[in-house]
Amino acid sequence: FLIQIMENLISNAIKFSEKGKKIEVSIKSANNKIQISVRDQGQGLTPEDLQNLFKKFQRLSARPTDGENSLGLGLSIVKKYVDLMDGKIWCESQPNKGAEFIIEFDKG
Repeated sequence: FLIQIMENLISNAIKFSEKGKKIEVSIKSANNKIQISVRDQGQGLTPEDLQNLFKKFQRLSARPTDGENSLGLGLSIVKKYVDLMDGKIWCESQPNKGAEFIIEFDKG
């Protein structure tokens, strides 16, 4: 599941960022936890978007930069896979300041 999770998060970061903007992927290990983060410099998300982020067929205020269509399933699938792996996922974002998706798992 981890490969699909990362593919979806990185694909979203690319899809919602303008060409030439940086996307960062990081992995941290501390306190018996592993955190993986995908951060973009895209459009960011509103507080309302953050509340609905992981629901199926959810289309948010941010739009793909190259006019691609989105079914609104990618993040709901990511959430389901993270849950199946007994992990946590959340997003930190503000409008026009990009988004950071963080997943966390217990080591073991």
